[in-house]
Amino acid sequence: MFKALFAGVPVALAFLAGAAGADAAVPRGESARVKVHITAGRYVIVPVMVNGTGPYRFLLDTGATSTMIAPALAARLRLPAAGSAVEQTATQAETADLVRASLSLGGVTRDGVEVITAPLDAVQAVDPAIQGVLGQDLLRLANWWLDYEHGMLIADADGRYAALDLGPPVPVHWHADRPAVDGVLPDRRSLRFVLDSAASTALLFRDVAGASIPRGRVRLKTHGGAAEARSVVIGPLRVGAVVLAPFAAGMMASSPSERPEDGLLPTALFDGIYFDNRSGAVVFNPRRAALSRAVE
Repeated sequence: MFKALFAGVPVALAFLAGAAGADAAVPRGESARVKVHITAGRYVIVPVMVNGTGPYRFLLDTGATSTMIAPALAARLRLPAAGSAVEQTATQAETADLVRASLSLGGVTRDGVEVITAPLDAVQAVDPAIQGVLGQDLLRLANWWLDYEHGMLIADADGRYAALDLGPPVPVHWHADRPAVDGVLPDRRSLRFVLDSAASTALLFRDVAGASIPRGRVRLKTHGGAAEARSVVIGPLRVGAVVLAPFAAGMMASSPSERPEDGLLPTALFDGIYFDNRSGAVVFNPRRAALSRAVE
């Protein structure tokens, strides 16, 4: 997990190496509504059960391939060791310990998940009570409706809301279990962004011509070192039927990035997102009338 600081606010960029396969249990029947806590107007804190205990406060990170857990909680629950994995950051790759656990959110459960244990200093600066970071190793099992306006997460395990008239779907391109969508600039250039619910600010992995460059730089802090990025403004950006007004971003150095995506797009830029993982699409700013029927 890459923890970056933009003007003192943490950003979680998911560069996590792989948790192995595990048994998954996706409930049938009605979808579950989960009340979430949204702090600083963008970070989504969700209640996660670990090995049937909890719930514990986890940061929701749609840009993370794997879940992370605080070492103290892993020790308290006596989670069994499961080897190690390479955790890649912007500055270097490090080896991280893995433990095995059962995770559950909104009735969506996965057993035998290989979870990374690592210090969570950056995210605990947002909320000291955070005990983990929830990634796609659980989230990809179901459809989810992340509603910032109402502070709610709907676990749509059966995908029944996908049949509602939510709005036009936007195709998702999966890159190493990170969901990315294409956005279009006014000059018709297309950029591919990872949808990242743990990002406080957009990030560009390489130079983007036409981005305005105000004076100043931002400093990215990781577990293993630090890097710098330029402060830029990009947009307007069309994503599906939604047009985002020009927004701030950090732009990495001009050296080519090995990432196949062009950057990270914070999900908090939208009022809500429906993640239709069954069909491989998302709907931005789902129609409120459909949400009203969903939560009645």
